[in-house]
Amino acid sequence: MSRNFAEMFAQRDLRASPVIAVQTVMAMRIATLYVRSGRDPLPDMAVRLRSMRAAQALQALTASLARLWPEPFQARRPCCMAMSPDEAVIADLAVAALHGNHVAAIHATRDMLSSFSREQLFSSMIELVDAIRAAQPTPCAPSMAPHFSAGTAGQSGGDSSA
Repeated sequence: MSRNFAEMFAQRDLRASPVIAVQTVMAMRIATLYVRSGRDPLPDMAVRLRSMRAAQALQALTASLARLWPEPFQARRPCCMAMSPDEAVIADLAVAALHGNHVAAIHATRDMLSSFSREQLFSSMIELVDAIRAAQPTPCAPSMAPHFSAGTAGQSGGDSSA
């Protein structure tokens, strides 16, 4: 194994992860709760992720995990700030997908998945990360913001007496 046990099973804090990793892990946690309670997570995930495409990509990723993960996936409750070892791998995959870093994705999963499974999972993660990023609101550039001059504020358009 390339990692020692202390590193593999350390309790990583979700709050210290990049935003895309937090979004991915939290969406998976909530979707897991929905599935366990017999509810369809797709409508709520579409609202939470701001995109039906992102919700469908999450659904595809979780289906891939169910098929490819070597054991039952360990998901913590949404209120828990410590990630399970499985969630930590998913967080690493999300960051690797964000940066298009195939080597980092292989490194995160090489001890537990076959090369075919790694490729399939990384491909699903890229789809999810791209969909989440595409759905994010973009800040308005200063040049595109409405301009109000101090002289026109408070004036009514009808009376122009001096």
